Amino acid sequence: MKKNIILIVVLALFSAMFATLYLYDVGQQNKSMSEKVAVVVANQRIEQGQIITDSMIKQKIVPKQYAQPNYISEIKDFYIDGNPAYISIVPFEEGEQITSSKMSSVISGFGLANTIPDNKKAITILFNNQEVNGIITSGSKVDLISIIEYENKNQRLEEAACVVAQNLLVLAVGNDIIGSAKKTEDEMTVSVNIPVTVAVSMEEAQKIVLAQEKGILKIVLRAASDDKIQQNKIIKINDICENAVANTKAQSVKQTNSEFQKRQKELNEIINKYSQKQ
Repeated sequence: MKKNIILIVVLALFSAMFATLYLYDVGQQNKSMSEKVAVVVANQRIEQGQIITDSMIKQKIVPKQYAQPNYISEIKDFYIDGNPAYISIVPFEEGEQITSSKMSSVISGFGLANTIPDNKKAITILFNNQEVNGIITSGSKVDLISIIEYENKNQRLEEAACVVAQNLLVLAVGNDIIGSAKKTEDEMTVSVNIPVTVAVSMEEAQKIVLAQEKGILKIVLRAASDDKIQQNKIIKINDICENAVANTKAQSVKQTNSEFQKRQKELNEIINKYSQKQ
């Protein structure tokens, strides 16, 4: 009888101990779930290779268990001496937590290849210094317009302008690479032409290469907030000035060649005529 009582007491103590441990564990879980922390999340989609500024991010309070490893709590941590200090090395979707493992310092010497967005290529185009210097910078969004000369159905040369590619991210202007420390005017290479490197799809790259080979490319700066893709409409000389005729060097050369061939033919006929008489 005494042994049964002791056994019951021991079992009761074990039951009480297990119940206490269970309740403690539940309490800790509830405490963890109720504890909140501040994290920084993307306020919009942030492309790979973009310098992260305060307009792109915001602070959000979440349960601690939902905070990602290496999370960042304060927006001020993205700045050094008042300047943006980090560049994204992967794209961030809106609402996604920004973590230190997915960023790099803007002064870390990033190579251009590492700034190309996912599923994109990079192509470099030369533009006149006056079109680019002080206007287009790394991180800008641009459109490319091609001016092409072609022969119409009446065998007359015409000029037309068409949009080759739209909303392209500028990865570099000269030696100024996106995400790197900005170059001063003294550090920038000043020359007749400046190389501009843009991120493109393979199809856009093909169009640009063809437009470069067959015509003249012009660059158009977009507003930072403008990401619309407009319908491509070909503009001809007649759309600018009705009944206008393109007066180009090529047209002049073609007319000269035609007149020369005509006169050569007449001269040959005269020579043949006098040769037959002799």
